[in-house]
Amino acid sequence: MNNYLGVDIGGTNVCFGVVTENGEFLYENTFKTTEFESAEDLAESIQQHLKKNCKHQFTGVGIGAPSVNETNQSMEFAPNISWGEIVPLNEIFAAKFNLPIRVINDANAAAIGEKVFGEATDQNNFAVITLGTGIGLGLYIDNKIYLGSNGLAGELGHTIVRRDGRECKCGNFGCLETYVAKDGIVKTAKEKLEFSSGGSVLNNISPSNLTPIEIMKAARKEDPVALEIIQTVTRDLAFGISQLVNILDLECIYLSGGITKSGNLLKRKTEKHLKSYILPNMRDKLNLRISTLNEINGGILGAVATIHESLVPVSI
Repeated sequence: MNNYLGVDIGGTNVCFGVVTENGEFLYENTFKTTEFESAEDLAESIQQHLKKNCKHQFTGVGIGAPSVNETNQSMEFAPNISWGEIVPLNEIFAAKFNLPIRVINDANAAAIGEKVFGEATDQNNFAVITLGTGIGLGLYIDNKIYLGSNGLAGELGHTIVRRDGRECKCGNFGCLETYVAKDGIVKTAKEKLEFSSGGSVLNNISPSNLTPIEIMKAARKEDPVALEIIQTVTRDLAFGISQLVNILDLECIYLSGGITKSGNLLKRKTEKHLKSYILPNMRDKLNLRISTLNEINGGILGAVATIHESLVPVSI
């Protein structure tokens, strides 16, 4: 049985692990993305860390990262990672590890992980939406991962949900990411708290320690300001999801990422808004789920599945 190294590069964390072709984790660890000034630094650090701490060998490296152009295996203009405009990840990791490398958009990796190791094994048309520092989308259409004509499909986070809305790091205004990603949720919270009467438990949290998870915790305790924040966030998320459903007639959408680990509150509120945005003849046909791979790092599993081509062929 072959083992593979999976690397999941996010705006906040880089998760990596050695995994068998059957999805068994042999080793895993996490670095903070901001610790590295370049992808070269990251590749070097992962290699040296594994030499010291992991006894398991591997025969290939799968990498999931944001804003990946899968035709040239590079990360291009990633708004939340400052390693340069064009980052040739395949070339960088191949030079360091001297092994076969496969680079894929991180949300596509999550979708492949869901297809191979999760609940979507029998589904042909579904999506995985990753909620974290950014917003990603991995799409399966007719039982194939959909990459688009230029390898750039899936930038759900940069679809416009509010014209003339907040400025996004991508240069546009009103992107979904500016309201539903981690920083967007916190910004909404600060705006709401500024005009609140002061009765919210969120007022007791230092602004630097305010996170989506803390907001979710307060909302589950019926904190009125936290509930108002979640209402705003889930309305925008539901609007973005509805565009996918109305256009593509998907059978299931999985929510993944750190924000979704706070329980079913996000799912329930989003479902409620979805009913008013989705066409009537589709409302009862869509399943919205929290990915079960959240607890075992589906991004790493998806990256591993991409390099193990006999499991899931990935083609444009």
